[in-house]
Amino acid sequence: MSAHPPTAAGTSEPRVNVAVPERSPLNVHADVIATDLRQPSARGQITEELRRNPTVDIALEHRKQIDGLRFFAFLAVFLVHSDITRFWWGSYGVCLFFVISGFLITRILIAYENRPRSQVLRNFYARRALRIFPAYYLVLGLAAATVGIAYLPAFALFVMNWGIFFYTWIQPELADIAWDPTRMYGIHFWSLCVEEQFYLVFPLVFSFLRPGRARLSWLLVLWGASIGVRFLCAAFLPKAAYGLIPLVCGEYLVAGAVGAVVFADTSSTAERIRAAARQWMFPAGIALVVALFALSRPEAPSIDHVMHPPHMQTLLALGFLAMVLGLWQTDNRWVLGFFNYAPLRFLGKISYGLYLIHLFMWPLFDWLSAYSSVIRELPPFAARLGLTVLLATAMWRLVEAPILKLKASFPY
Repeated sequence: MSAHPPTAAGTSEPRVNVAVPERSPLNVHADVIATDLRQPSARGQITEELRRNPTVDIALEHRKQIDGLRFFAFLAVFLVHSDITRFWWGSYGVCLFFVISGFLITRILIAYENRPRSQVLRNFYARRALRIFPAYYLVLGLAAATVGIAYLPAFALFVMNWGIFFYTWIQPELADIAWDPTRMYGIHFWSLCVEEQFYLVFPLVFSFLRPGRARLSWLLVLWGASIGVRFLCAAFLPKAAYGLIPLVCGEYLVAGAVGAVVFADTSSTAERIRAAARQWMFPAGIALVVALFALSRPEAPSIDHVMHPPHMQTLLALGFLAMVLGLWQTDNRWVLGFFNYAPLRFLGKISYGLYLIHLFMWPLFDWLSAYSSVIRELPPFAARLGLTVLLATAMWRLVEAPILKLKASFPY
């Protein structure tokens, strides 16, 4: 996300969308205006408006502290795959990723909702494809050629999560087997399948929802429907891995979308929510999540709660949403200083690559250990994490970053 959408020519045009409350002294049309920041007077006017009205929202402003949060979401997942007994809660890092994605993607859709629907959707899908496909298919292809990937077509078509759901539905005895993600190569791609399905369907549905309370109401209905599906699955398909399908885990994505819609609103209620986010939501969200983990520790730690999510999922979604909204809105210099720490921001920026390749570091470490005594003597956790960061950085520099420049050909 950038505050400067690239032009078709490939240059960065300093144009920004600003959501302005109705009481704003700026003479604007509706909620969103486009202001050319190359004009000093316009820049000064916006700066003054931001100073006097903190609720003014830069539509595509990139707040770097969210990158720091992304890294901790990845780190949680890495920890659970390293030691599931001690870090069973780490698998919920995926859920935090979902909330962040739902929030940021919905902000993009809101920012450009006044432009032609076909143009916005076409360019949205093109930009998502550039972001997701190259690295995904590179890693998938290399993994298939080296360690082997079962059911490769399901991975290639981003439907592997549904495959696991139906497979465990038909053969419920599979739910009683201890699953080892580090030896089930590519199993972690289930969450990328969920996100891709969300990117495919949600923008189209969202574009037909009328802005305002009606839109928020429909999203809340969707959230409630997800909760209902989870209860139905728990009652009638208790052995199936229903936690991997977007009808259930999509609750986190919808929670993020609700947060984005509320933040884009200009009502007094939304303003109070933004003020609460700035003042206390981030620590409150962390406290809620930690309390839920402390109260729901399983007797035999496993990844079963991913496939069969507990009914505390809604509270977790609220906790993660409070963390995202609070961190987005906070002006606490200690919090911002920590999450804006440059190494954390960079690791968050490459978190997609980190997540993609991290589970393949287990077989890579085993292979390197067989040929190198130096590698053998390294702590396995540090070696695997180091390899993950090293290879993800290389993929970012050589593959992802160059391809992302092509987004300039698809401006919203």
